[in-house]
Amino acid sequence: MARTIQEIYDVMIAEKQTMAELNALQPNIDSSQTLLTDLTSASRVAIWRLLFFVVAVAIWTNEKLFDELKAWIEVRLSEQRIGNLKWYQKKALEFQYGDALVIINDSYQYTSINPSNQIVKLASVNEVGGQVLVKVANLSSGTPVPLSVPELQAFQNYLNKIKVAGVLVNALSRNADSLKIHYKIYYDPLVLTPTGELISNPGTFPVEDAINNYCKGLDFDGVFVTTLLTDKIQKAIGVINPVFQTGEVKYGSNPYTVLGDKYNPNAGYLEVDPAYPLSTTITYIQA
Repeated sequence: MARTIQEIYDVMIAEKQTMAELNALQPNIDSSQTLLTDLTSASRVAIWRLLFFVVAVAIWTNEKLFDELKAWIEVRLSEQRIGNLKWYQKKALEFQYGDALVIINDSYQYTSINPSNQIVKLASVNEVGGQVLVKVANLSSGTPVPLSVPELQAFQNYLNKIKVAGVLVNALSRNADSLKIHYKIYYDPLVLTPTGELISNPGTFPVEDAINNYCKGLDFDGVFVTTLLTDKIQKAIGVINPVFQTGEVKYGSNPYTVLGDKYNPNAGYLEVDPAYPLSTTITYIQA
């Protein structure tokens, strides 16, 4: 790790102290802070002290560059560990829909990077049942959306080419899991209406916004935690006491199941079921 300029400067000063032939260099030995004070005063600054400071800055710059190089090398090394889960995630994000792969240095690669064709914006990789499961999604106006059937088929073919031999890799890209959730909200009637609308800003529903923003803010393939959602609602303007009542979740055409303390969305993300809007599942009670 790079030393500070003061540390380097003080080492140089300490080394000078051991060399009798340099004793004539005056004024007396001081710290880098004293030098900085001298530089902002009207006092005369010795040439040798200025040279020491310039050299210290040059050495510090060099050490910082070595730190950056070391960090860059470590990242490159981690990316070369072919076959681990982070590698599969990185390769998933590099997929270019419509572009062919070619063999370069004994591995499949694209001849050029085309960001406009990189349709996988979100990816997570896990080992499930003896296989590598890659969940992916695109983004539309910042909201996760599944790949189309042709896109997912092309992505699966891409994985089949780049994967480690003998490893079963499957891709999944689905519509958001559905959430149906009921809350009882004790609210401040000076701030919110009986429907949860903000009096000072009609059209704004702080509790509904808190729930929707919590769902959108989850990491891709992250865990939905009911307690953390309640904490978010508690911070919403006008809310006195939020009380979780019931919740249910489902994915695809499967039936709803009871929402427990936490839930890992099958698709990697979830949203409130439009068939059960929050305006019908939240009960507001004056505090």
